[in-house]
Amino acid sequence: MRAIILFDLPSVEKQDIANNQKFIKKLKKIGFYMLQFSVYTKVLINQSEYDRIIKKVKQIIPNKGNIIILKLTDKQYNDMIYLNGEKNKYDSIVGLNNVVYFGGDDYN
Repeated sequence: MRAIILFDLPSVEKQDIANNQKFIKKLKKIGFYMLQFSVYTKVLINQSEYDRIIKKVKQIIPNKGNIIILKLTDKQYNDMIYLNGEKNKYDSIVGLNNVVYFGGDDYN
């Protein structure tokens, strides 16, 4: 299972840019990695972890912008078609069906 976060955040003011960078840093800290600009993904082991991640993301979102989270099964994620560009390096190294925890959250 995958959680996918898609976001469109304002980047006009310096403070907006700083808030965006903090948000991305916090996403990475809880285990998300960049799929493409403004799209981050995380491998999850079950529904309860997905529910937990939603709560954590709600705690770190900036005040402005549009943020969407969605859940994909491994099959749906594996069926993703790259129309242009290359497969994410993380997926190439780890594989599409493996759960690997690195850095990020302490899972207490």
